[in-house]
Amino acid sequence: MKGNTFYVDFERMRKHGGYVYFWSLTDNLKPTKHEVLSVKVFRQGDCRLFRYKVLSVSFYKEPMGGGNGNPFTPPDKWEYAPPDSVSEDTLNSVCNYVK
Repeated sequence: MKGNTFYVDFERMRKHGGYVYFWSLTDNLKPTKHEVLSVKVFRQGDCRLFRYKVLSVSFYKEPMGGGNGNPFTPPDKWEYAPPDSVSEDTLNSVCNYVK
């Protein structure tokens, strides 16, 4: 959504077995219809094939991941970032950082 802010935690990023594991945070400008103001996501990135898996997600009713999160475990599947998307920008940044 336009106006949202996206962060990647480069300090907690780890490489293992040819993959990179990283946390990201989305801080919403306005709450969603479910009153979510921020979302933390843990991802597994594959820089060789330029794809990622979402390993866990937590939804928060406070900005910047504040308060108690509502966790969700998504399906175990690889995703490819659409061109010119936040996902593409994030994966580019992560892969460039671990080179």
